[in-house]
This record gives sequence, structure tokens and C-alpha cells, in this order.
Amino acid sequence: MACRWSNRIDVFLTERLGFARILRRQHEVTIRQMNAPLKKIIPLAMACLLGFATMSCGAAEPEDRHALAHAWQVRRGPYFERAWGIDIVGVRLTSSNWMLEFKYRVVDPKKAKSLLARNAKPYLTDEASGAKLAVPAMENIGELRQAAEPVEGRTYYIIFGNASRIVKAGNRVIVDIGALHADGLIVE
Repeated sequence: MACRWSNRIDVFLTERLGFARILRRQHEVTIRQMNAPLKKIIPLAMACLLGFATMSCGAAEPEDRHALAHAWQVRRGPYFERAWGIDIVGVRLTSSNWMLEFKYRVVDPKKAKSLLARNAKPYLTDEASGAKLAVPAMENIGELRQAAEPVEGRTYYIIFGNASRIVKAGNRVIVDIGALHADGLIVE
């Protein structure tokens, strides 16, 4: 009886699961032989389960980032409207996370004029790593930012290079444009 059972297991493992060779000794399956295929299957199953668990945990992150970014705008937004004449829309990753886009809406053109001047050099600093990112300058286009006379109600942007994808979604960053210093911005 034991011999017939072990042959069935051998046939199943070789034909169905594709194992080329199964150790056997006189048609008797030992515990060690049964555990050999399981040693290959169990880590694979655990990796799959861990992958599903990670996917479900990561699903809530974008909502948290948006909520944190909104909370920052509610808490710190009025200061930038009064002092600089702008409403900060936010910072988000673009171009497959190789660039960051900082957007702001002009509320008071007189106060916001200094931000759009060509001599005001913008920088973005990642709070976690301390990496300081600048605005890339293209040969034919120039800097990837807008520098013009500010118009009330218009949204402007500044593109920062994200070399080696240092800044990730959810990170806190600092934006410096001339004398403007906006810290604690959440990357969406």
C-alpha cells in the first residue's frame, strides 16, 4: 500500500508540477523527499502573500498625501496670500518621477512680481535627504519656469529636475524662490 501511494506522489510531482527528478529509495517517499519540493513552493507562496499585503497597504497612501497637502494649504496658505500674493497649488511628480512641478496661482500681481523675476533663482530641497534641486535649463528653450509679468488669477509653474528620483511622493520639501521660503510642502 505504501509503495502504491509513493508512486502516485512521484507521478503527480513529475508530471503535474514539472519536477524533473525526485529522490526515492525503493519506491518509498521519505519526509526529506516530500519537503524538498515544499522548500521551493513555500517561499514563493509567502512572496505572493507579502506582495498582496503590500499592495493593499499602499492603496491608502495617495489619499493620505492629498489630505496632508490640503491641510498644509489650509494652515499655511493664508500667509503666502498676504505676504507674497500667491496661492500655492502644490508640488507633484511629473515625467515618470524625473521632475517635480511646483504650481502657484497669483492673487496679488504687485506682491508676486518678485517671484517671476529672472534673477530670482528657485530651488527645491528635500527635507529627508537634504538634496537641493534646481530648475533645469534646456539649450533651445531655457529654464523650465515662467518669467513674465504676473496676471491675477493665472496659475504659474516651475519645473525642478529630480535626478536619480531622489524625491518621492509623500516627501516633504522646501521651495525657495529668491526671498520666498515655503517649507513642509507635501509632494503629491
